[in-house]
Amino acid sequence: MWICALIFSVGSLATYIYSLNRKIRNHIPANYPDAANCQQNKRIVVCAGDSITHGIVSYNYVDWLMQQPSLAGFQFFNAGINSDLTYTLLKRLDDIIAMQPDHVTVLIGTNDVNAVASPSALKRYYASGKIDPDVKPDLAGFQDAYRQIVQRLKTETIAEIAVASVPILGEDLTNKPNQLADKYSEFVKQLADEEEIEYLPIRERMKACLSESNVRPRHRYEQTPQLMISGIIQHNLLKKSWDSISRANGMAISYDNIHFNSVGAKLIGQTVQEFLTRSAIIK
Repeated sequence: MWICALIFSVGSLATYIYSLNRKIRNHIPANYPDAANCQQNKRIVVCAGDSITHGIVSYNYVDWLMQQPSLAGFQFFNAGINSDLTYTLLKRLDDIIAMQPDHVTVLIGTNDVNAVASPSALKRYYASGKIDPDVKPDLAGFQDAYRQIVQRLKTETIAEIAVASVPILGEDLTNKPNQLADKYSEFVKQLADEEEIEYLPIRERMKACLSESNVRPRHRYEQTPQLMISGIIQHNLLKKSWDSISRANGMAISYDNIHFNSVGAKLIGQTVQEFLTRSAIIK
């Protein structure tokens, strides 16, 4: 009898995981850019990026921004999509341009680095259709797509643009993905200087936060998929907070190496908030 119960439980869990995966993969933020939803008396902000901005598999920094009293004069649209790379963000840039926003923040690059650093991750991007079969991600491709994103935003909108350095990929800052992310972030800063747009030092602030936390990494970067799946199930099925999952995994600002708890997400949000506050004062 107990064997039947066990088989039923395992089957039910597998079904739940499958449906949860489909839900996450197909999910679009409720406040995804839609010009029909713009409020005329507010300044329009579009936050563009990947799952870190999307906020369904981590603490949502865009939602946090929307809750700040000092930002009541801004309306936020979430243009983050899970697993996006720079070149997939470029493909849907028309959605952002159509908004004719007052401000655009771009936080992208984690998946670009992940696709280069992890052969298994690269296979998943191909299998899910995020990367076309004839495309091989590399630094040059990242640079080209990012440059096109910025130049199109500059020429086709009047938005004040801010680009962010690539967030940490694992709390071991000496690992291969973080070494790559340093190089990718150097380009982002260089691009911001060349195009005379705002640079958001997300990566730099995360590094400082980690150095102050005294938390020693317990998990290797290669464990990211398992940590992510476990974290998503705990959050959705067991209703655990991202912070509690992060603590259990012995992490300071992330719970799976690439997605953030409230500490990491609010760090991003506060950096964006500073940019918007400066812009409002200038205006």
